[in-house]
Amino acid sequence: MAPATRERVVELPATAAAAGMARRELASTPGIAGELGYKALLMASELIAVFVQDAEPGSGQTVRLTILVNPKRVRIEVGGGTHVAPTDVLLNSRETPSLGGMGLQIVDRMADAWGVLEADESSIWFELART
Repeated sequence: MAPATRERVVELPATAAAAGMARRELASTPGIAGELGYKALLMASELIAVFVQDAEPGSGQTVRLTILVNPKRVRIEVGGGTHVAPTDVLLNSRETPSLGGMGLQIVDRMADAWGVLEADESSIWFELART
């Protein structure tokens, strides 16, 4: 029998408050704790910063946080209606407003895997192994 995967999808307002709301969602998710939890909260904040930095105040835009947990890994996806820049631009940008402008360099250094998905909406995801 395959291991169970728990998935939650949460819509957050595309505002500066979204990062804190996402951290609370992640902190209350079974299977996300300790060092893995710290990394997940930090990196999710970075992803959210990418999507909310250009959102118009009062526009009603949202950001989608998807949390997947199974016995082997945690996968976090953040998506929204805006298309994000290519991966190399995101990695080299110093304009992301969180953590002194380190942007996705933090995600690149801490995640076991990460990437950008382009479809009708963009999303950025990362994975952390559960040991």
